[in-house]
Amino acid sequence: MRVFLSYALGPVDATIAARLRAVAAAYDIAILLPNRTLPANDELTTDTLKKIKQSDAVIGLLTRGAQVASVNVVNHELGAAAQNSKPIIAFVEQGVPVQGIAESQIVYFNPLIPHQHEHRLMAVLDQIRQQQQKKDLTALGWIAGIALGMVALNELLGDKN
Repeated sequence: MRVFLSYALGPVDATIAARLRAVAAAYDIAILLPNRTLPANDELTTDTLKKIKQSDAVIGLLTRGAQVASVNVVNHELGAAAQNSKPIIAFVEQGVPVQGIAESQIVYFNPLIPHQHEHRLMAVLDQIRQQQQKKDLTALGWIAGIALGMVALNELLGDKN
């Protein structure tokens, strides 16, 4: 399975995407990361669009510490995924604006309460499963849970430093 990871993270969370990619490999899930260089007209790069089209699903991960410009890029990427009819789950820390996707695809989370999102995640996965019976979304659920677990762990470790 190939999952495109669109992310806008604060400086404390900056390594999460790379760590998630490494963990996902153990589950035979390829994490496709975006090309974060934008052309002058603020459109997504050809490479990023290609990765979105090649993916089986898209996960958005946005935390409050992210810069506004990064959040805007993620909103563009999620919009492109929606236009390409990709299953999308956006994990959004409370207070971060997300656009371009349906509210039903958004799971709001608090990194200090790691299990708070589980019911909503299951509802979103179930909705995706109903829309696309041919896809095996168990792996998507695992990688989504791992992503949020890493955010929570990062938050806890950050508090102890």
